[in-house]
Amino acid sequence: MGNNQSRRIEERLARELGLVLILLLLALIQVTLLTAPTGFCIPLLLVLAIGRALVGAGTAEPVRGLMRGLWWAFYGGIALDLLGSMPFGSHTIAHLVAVFVVGLVARRFVVERPLVSLLSVACGTLIYEAVLWLLVLPPDSDWQVYVRVVMLPSLLLALIPTLPTVALLHRLLRMVKD
Repeated sequence: MGNNQSRRIEERLARELGLVLILLLLALIQVTLLTAPTGFCIPLLLVLAIGRALVGAGTAEPVRGLMRGLWWAFYGGIALDLLGSMPFGSHTIAHLVAVFVVGLVARRFVVERPLVSLLSVACGTLIYEAVLWLLVLPPDSDWQVYVRVVMLPSLLLALIPTLPTVALLHRLLRMVKD
């Protein structure tokens, strides 16, 4: 019994380490290759974490899906914090808050519908950017300028990979369960 249990723990640790490495690689791609000439980048890790929480919300165990989405948000946020220039922890906190709020609200809807995915990522992106604004920028900064210059372009860039990413996650997680 101890041998099987230690093998399961080793397999779980190997899967988590693989996930961490994949998300670190995706963070590197997000920061370097997916950056637009204007300086904005597609928030791929946020879309992945929200998508993972959404895919789990449509199952018999929605809390487990939300927890996995939060782990993805944590790993992705740490990776962005390691590669970024903002204060350490800011991306992680913003990812976790966005995925948690969206994951809780999305449990009430049929998440297989494309409109739910798009609205979830849109709300999650706005929450993510608002949390970053609260954590990083000075309190006297103009929020209207931040909305026009940062939040809206980030929102538009986040919506681009949403549908293919969520569809791919649905397919991959269905293959893993079978």
